[in-house]
Amino acid sequence: MKRNPWSLLTPRGKMLLVGGLSVVIISMLLGQRDVLWLGLLLMLMPAIALLFIARTKLRLTCERGFDHSEVPIGETMEATLVLEKRGNMPAGLLLFEEHIPASLGRRPRFGVNNVSGSWRREVSYPLEGKQRGRYRIGPLLVRSRDAFNLVKFDRQFTATSEMLVTPRIHPLGTMGNVSGGGSSGETRPQRLGVIGSDDVLIREYRQGDDVRRIHWRSTARRGELMVRREEQAWDPSVTLVLDSRASAHGGPGRESSFEYAVSCAASIALHFLEHGFTVDLYDGTGPMLPRDMDRSFSTNRQHILHCYTDTQPVSTERLSESLDSPLISRQGRLLVAVTGRLTAEDAEALIRTRRNRSQGLAVVIDVDTFVTRSQRADDEMKEQHRVAVQMLRNQMWRVAEVTRVTAIADAWKSLERLGDIA
Repeated sequence: MKRNPWSLLTPRGKMLLVGGLSVVIISMLLGQRDVLWLGLLLMLMPAIALLFIARTKLRLTCERGFDHSEVPIGETMEATLVLEKRGNMPAGLLLFEEHIPASLGRRPRFGVNNVSGSWRREVSYPLEGKQRGRYRIGPLLVRSRDAFNLVKFDRQFTATSEMLVTPRIHPLGTMGNVSGGGSSGETRPQRLGVIGSDDVLIREYRQGDDVRRIHWRSTARRGELMVRREEQAWDPSVTLVLDSRASAHGGPGRESSFEYAVSCAASIALHFLEHGFTVDLYDGTGPMLPRDMDRSFSTNRQHILHCYTDTQPVSTERLSESLDSPLISRQGRLLVAVTGRLTAEDAEALIRTRRNRSQGLAVVIDVDTFVTRSQRADDEMKEQHRVAVQMLRNQMWRVAEVTRVTAIADAWKSLERLGDIA
């Protein structure tokens, strides 16, 4: 690529060139030959520097590494650049600038003064995960300058690296009163038999159980409601819905209610995955996981974390638009929803989606605690939200209402306590 020589000159180089040209013209007009040589010298200095720098071949290699390829939002990671120069040809002063997005902090800049001969340098700099997402680091810019700072010549490596700022994952306690069974069973095989050898497929009645599964003979013998277990092999499953509508959330940056919802949903999804559940994810755009993905733990965990890293608020107005997918209508599964502001229509969509699922759990965020007073919902929106929450509770959903200061682990515990209330 051809470059304009004038653009390669520094302000000092341009000043010398223009000043030298002016001296040459004035000396010619006045007939001052001695002064003419001075003007020519001033013009030649940036020209020689330009020729020297532009024709210098740099033999540089660059390796970029991270202490971690992923970092939770709000935390800092360290990146390292290893630079190596081969050959004995001098190249003047070398300045380096790493291209990084503004969401990861300030661009690191550094220089190498003694560039003659072969050398190796290692430079570390911090990257702060200010905003969740997938980012491209690099390429590294190399700027050559002569010893008098008359000319600059930029070159650029082509290699880049990817860095992920993931949602923060919170450890959650085991919820013993969630069945979550899929179509092929609801309980671990080793848990069967805790009631006795005669009643190996019988357990206590739990809120939300189908009354058609009540085992009347055992109920009469024990004096409390007992239900039949599923007789198939244990294969629990959960469908997790993240309300990613921009209109349902508020607040700035990583302190917004949407980021709280993403962190909550990701924590719940990975919690169920670690306990052997099959996890299906949905947000405002529909299914988040590919249907043909590998079902191994490591692949699932990676896919789930990446899905919640990439998800962004959408312009969809109604929650039903993301819940009308035929893929979400599978029966016999636990349904968990993490939502922002709700309307009665949103609540009806969630209730329809649950259908014959064993249980429905909802973490409902009080968005007004994330925004300034001027951005809070009006009385009509608050009433709609209250009615929607009550609709879910009337349909035997466990609903935990959380605020900006509610720890996600505490919200999860409150859902478990709700399950103990008969």
